[in-house]
Amino acid sequence: MEIIAKLGSLMGLSFICGVNLYATVAVVGLCLKHGLVQGLPPELSVLADDAVIAVALFLYVVEFVIDKIPGLDTLWDTLHTIIRPLGGALMAVLQAGEGSPALEVIAFMIGASLASAAHLTKAGTRLLVQASPEPFSNMALSVGEDVFAVAYSYLSLAYPRWTFFCTLVLAAAVAVFLPLLFRAVSMGVRALGHRLVSAFGTRSFESPVMVMTCAVESAYDTVREDGEEILWAGKAFAVRLPGVPRYAPVHMILSDRAVTVFFHRFFQGRLKRLHRADVTRAVVYPGKLLAVCAFYNAGTPWTVGVYRALARTLPARWFSRNVS
Repeated sequence: MEIIAKLGSLMGLSFICGVNLYATVAVVGLCLKHGLVQGLPPELSVLADDAVIAVALFLYVVEFVIDKIPGLDTLWDTLHTIIRPLGGALMAVLQAGEGSPALEVIAFMIGASLASAAHLTKAGTRLLVQASPEPFSNMALSVGEDVFAVAYSYLSLAYPRWTFFCTLVLAAAVAVFLPLLFRAVSMGVRALGHRLVSAFGTRSFESPVMVMTCAVESAYDTVREDGEEILWAGKAFAVRLPGVPRYAPVHMILSDRAVTVFFHRFFQGRLKRLHRADVTRAVVYPGKLLAVCAFYNAGTPWTVGVYRALARTLPARWFSRNVS
């Protein structure tokens, strides 16, 4: 049981470092300094230093504020893509103690992997919430993350055996949803980058976008009807499209007769097409990072995410509301 307790503390603290590194360091340091938990690994005593605790608390306060501001929280998570996994790895190495070099390398890899999984989960979840128009959901999730980080850090120290099994369950859940989270993070990073470029760059998006790769154009020609006029074509993301992985990058083509989506699945290019006659209503909903185009029909509505700058060029004849 001793090895399970050792692994529980190592895995739990490394995992939660991926959610909030500074809160984890502060909790461990305070517990050590004030003797709130007995029997802690002596290797962690370096975190009880007053300077370490002060810096950790200061950075935690900074993150606490930034994490409540939509847009800035995404930028903060992006900047910590390396910092949090590295912090989790170092936390694991500290607990490995004076073991063999091989043991330290194994601890480093386990800590980095668990922290990376937690960080990706946090960043992906926050990007999904960015689609919500109200700020409350984003703020509530941020507060929940703060509470979870503090509680799980303490749990890892006080009840390491329970933490061992809890961390295994959390890691398994992350592995199941990893492809979805990876696509969500990729979509959010691209959207943030495009918004920054459009805000500070010299290029303006006023006229309708007409961008199609050779592969997209060739595939579209196989379903294009005689006399069909293309009104808009550009990159987008599948928020909810039947048969298309969620948040996968796609190419959307709007014509006077249909909306056509080109996407890849199992390394093959595919097309989905919804005729305009089957669309009962089409609306563009503004978002913090992406505008969402919703095509309502008799079946499942099609929702496609479009870069905010490009959404301003969408053809007005298609939509009942546009992005200003």
